[in-house]
Amino acid sequence: MGEFNIYNEILDFSDFIHLFLNKGKKITLEKNEYFCRAEENFPFVAYLEKGAFRYTCDDSDGKEHILSYAFENEILGNYSPLQNNCYTISNIQAIQSSVIYTLSISEINSYFNSSMDAQLLGRRIAEVVLFSMAQRLKSLYCDTPEERYLSLVTKCPDVLNRITLREMASYLMITPETLSRIRRKIVLKGKS
Repeated sequence: MGEFNIYNEILDFSDFIHLFLNKGKKITLEKNEYFCRAEENFPFVAYLEKGAFRYTCDDSDGKEHILSYAFENEILGNYSPLQNNCYTISNIQAIQSSVIYTLSISEINSYFNSSMDAQLLGRRIAEVVLFSMAQRLKSLYCDTPEERYLSLVTKCPDVLNRITLREMASYLMITPETLSRIRRKIVLKGKS
């Protein structure tokens, strides 16, 4: 599958990943189990070796919304709360059986303080997270639902094998019916 989150394309995480694999606690989470829940004080980050997770939040009516996903070889966690000592802003839930390696934020900060290269990596992670959030926000305001769908399936052609259409619609911030119309239109366009 293509990279869902752009930071793996931009940054060299190899030393950071070795830290998780060598010092992290290995945990297996089954489908629907939570890595963390919104509004918890949860000072941990994980490396996702195998599996997939979804980031969700609930609106004031209790309706769940998909914010993002994490797949193999990605870092898992709520970045802002870790750096600002506040509560997590989203749920992170396994969508299939997953293997992760966890480290505490104090272990992560010790790593980032260990050398100039590690500090630079920490800064670059923050920059790329901010950039990817800005890109997503811009896409939600400026791209049509069809453009957002095509961008996602072009970037991650295997994504439909990993998430449901209902989840994809939530991530794209459209209704499942709109997603069905978009997919039907694309199929019909391909036949002409």
